[in-house]
Amino acid sequence: AIWGRLVTRSGAGICESGGSVLVYQAGRCASYLIVFPIVMRIFIHNVDTYLGKVLVNELRKADGGYHRIFGTVKQSADQAPKVVKRILSRDDLKRANKMIETIQSCKVVVVDLFNCTLEDIIFMMKALKVDATQSPPKQLGELESDITFVLISSAMVWADTKAAPESNGGVLRSEDFPQRKPRSGTKYEQWKEMEDLVLSGFNREGSTVKALVVGAGVLYGEGEDALGTFFKDAWCGDMNHHVILGSGTNRIPTVHSRDLARLVRHIMDNGNIVAAETPYFLAVDQPQTGEEGKSMPSTQAEIIKSIVDEMCDPFDVPHVEEWPKIDPEKDDVEALTYLQEVLSLDIVMEPCAQMFDPEAPVFGDLPPWGYKEGLVKNIRKIADEFCKERKLRCMKILIGGPPCSGKSTLGRNVAEHFRLPHHELPREGFEALVDTLSTRVCRYRGYALDAGLMGFAEVERLFRFDIEVTNDDDEEPPPPNEEEGEEPPPKQYTRQLYEEICPSYVVVLEAPRGLCEGRFRQARGADKIADFEKEMIIYSENNLVDGVHSLSDFFQELAKCSVLNIPVAGKDEEDIFESTRIYMEREGRPLNYLPSEEEVSQSLLAQRAERRAAQLLEQEAESERLVESSGGAWQAESRRQSERMAISSQHLKDHQQLKAIPLREYLMEYMIPTLTEGLIEVCKVLPDNPTDYLADYLENHSAGVNA
Repeated sequence: AIWGRLVTRSGAGICESGGSVLVYQAGRCASYLIVFPIVMRIFIHNVDTYLGKVLVNELRKADGGYHRIFGTVKQSADQAPKVVKRILSRDDLKRANKMIETIQSCKVVVVDLFNCTLEDIIFMMKALKVDATQSPPKQLGELESDITFVLISSAMVWADTKAAPESNGGVLRSEDFPQRKPRSGTKYEQWKEMEDLVLSGFNREGSTVKALVVGAGVLYGEGEDALGTFFKDAWCGDMNHHVILGSGTNRIPTVHSRDLARLVRHIMDNGNIVAAETPYFLAVDQPQTGEEGKSMPSTQAEIIKSIVDEMCDPFDVPHVEEWPKIDPEKDDVEALTYLQEVLSLDIVMEPCAQMFDPEAPVFGDLPPWGYKEGLVKNIRKIADEFCKERKLRCMKILIGGPPCSGKSTLGRNVAEHFRLPHHELPREGFEALVDTLSTRVCRYRGYALDAGLMGFAEVERLFRFDIEVTNDDDEEPPPPNEEEGEEPPPKQYTRQLYEEICPSYVVVLEAPRGLCEGRFRQARGADKIADFEKEMIIYSENNLVDGVHSLSDFFQELAKCSVLNIPVAGKDEEDIFESTRIYMEREGRPLNYLPSEEEVSQSLLAQRAERRAAQLLEQEAESERLVESSGGAWQAESRRQSERMAISSQHLKDHQQLKAIPLREYLMEYMIPTLTEGLIEVCKVLPDNPTDYLADYLENHSAGVNA
């Protein structure tokens, strides 16, 4: 029996009635009782948002199966989780009716005000037989089954709420929701009105819809946008928005989006909740203070400093008396406005009784509440989640090669393109480089490292370390006999790869000795050629001697990392960098706040156009110089050169015009007519080798085509 279907051998029939199944085969009959999993239909508004994705992942899990998820999208269905059964919309009457039908068939409807409008609330209430445009809301009919409506709101609705001093030391609780008060003139006044509208419209005597409101602290985790500006700027090393308002001691209630989703799941499954008595649930963390058993929200300064200290170089965050002005041309106005609003909060909230309930059901391997102690305590996990959700990849690359082969130039180009710190190997004491490569900037963004003259032995010391071999046996070895002068056995060590700093990409530039020597002479002068000879001997002994392990051998054999060898002769900087870029993006292009592919293409075309223009100017200047020095013979040559350049320029212009033509139009105008005539000719002649005949035909007739 597999979840409601009993599979029998040939000739068996099945009759289902509730949980009983009657099986009959060859005149014999047997009755079986099968336990079906409780699978619900759940509607989630905007499943493509960060919070929507977390809700889908948490709410779809059932005991022994999966619930069926339906929902809408805010931007694109391509960004919605694949497990969503159907994406709905109300773009037209037909789609709206289908959405109403789906909502009415679901047992749970989840809507968050972060990605919702008043029109959305009114539509969904109407789908559940309540006219929210009436005052008070008017019941339009009865639904076929009971439905739980969960509205996720924000602690911002409580921003100006003052708790009574006698009530638990000024701490706000879920039962204080009738006194909640948002700041005047903010959008959260409308959010409060929508909360009241939902509660008054559904939680009435005889209603089949149970409405519950979850007041969430400032959301973080899984790439959430609330603190996203701080995480992004810290990752990029841009500290312009990192300031602390006033003393920074104001308390900001927060909650991880996954814990919020698990609270929604917990109250959704709890059939003992009476909406008329407990309709409001506060979802906030419980960071522990120094006092035993006491918890308080983290302060503004603690939150900001924890992000900065985790993701970027040490930085003393300045204190300001007012928020910096937002530049509409450079800044994301909506994101920065919201960030300033939440960082100005100063309230202390107590989570509802269901939050962090140890009896909450566990689905999967993760604990039910993973972030109870808050953002500051779990900042490493939060930063990793942000990087994963925003597709920020740590790009660690080591560049090797002989002296003057272009390692430093390539390293700078890679660092500039991928927003990486660029490091060069010191000539002495390079073991200190371990500390540099272990910094938080390198941990999250990576690095571009010029390997200098390193060989196998040097990279082995840099990227491997000793670790003591422990005894696998449960029993400890007997102690040495001191009376007999027996010494304890020596400790055993093994070498282990330092994976946190080991590069993911390795590029080795291959340049002939003459090319390297010429570059050395040009850069440092002929009088320093002895230094080049010394460096070349060191590099050759480390990497070019038969039977001696090289730098490439270490990464291929011990680090299990592929190595890209690039011949330098005949290639310019752009060609070498492009080969390196393709190698580093072979598993997909990282986001890393890089320019888009279109922007990169336009930049490359602009650079090539500039170089071409510079070459033309140089050629014209050279022609003029030759004319002045050699007389009329060069004038004729100059004219011929100008004519050739004009022809070349016209050819490039025609080529660009052809590239602008759509492919189908190009084929129909320039290719299909000649190809058709050629195929007709083949049919007439019936040559022994039709392919060669058609090729000759196309070649002979191509001169008549303008393309």
